Amino acid sequence: MKKLIAALVASLLCLVCANADDAVNKVCPISGKPVKADQTTTVSATIGFCCEKCQGQFEKADAKTKNAMIKKFAGDKETNKKCPTSGKPVAEGKTATASMTVAFCCEKCKAEFDKDVKKNIAKVK
Repeated sequence: MKKLIAALVASLLCLVCANADDAVNKVCPISGKPVKADQTTTVSATIGFCCEKCQGQFEKADAKTKNAMIKKFAGDKETNKKCPTSGKPVAEGKTATASMTVAFCCEKCKAEFDKDVKKNIAKVK
């Protein structure tokens, strides 16, 4: 429960601070139009690992690697069962939460994206 609360607080802080300059994309993933600075959302994922070593590697990874993991696990209701690094079962308490900012051209596209993050995250380029 504490992890969930921490992830929600982190996400809310990111929402307040996020803008299109921080976004991973320059074109709207729904319409393909240029993005606007005031139309962003934060996509988060909590990722489980088998050990501290794998967790540490993820936490030290570059943004491109982290964003790929976020895309893979965003929208999942539960933490993954196998470590993305080793393939071993996830150990209790070995998780990392990461987030990225996605920008949109308008509120309508943002709302469409937010309806099904798991489906729409693949459109972010």
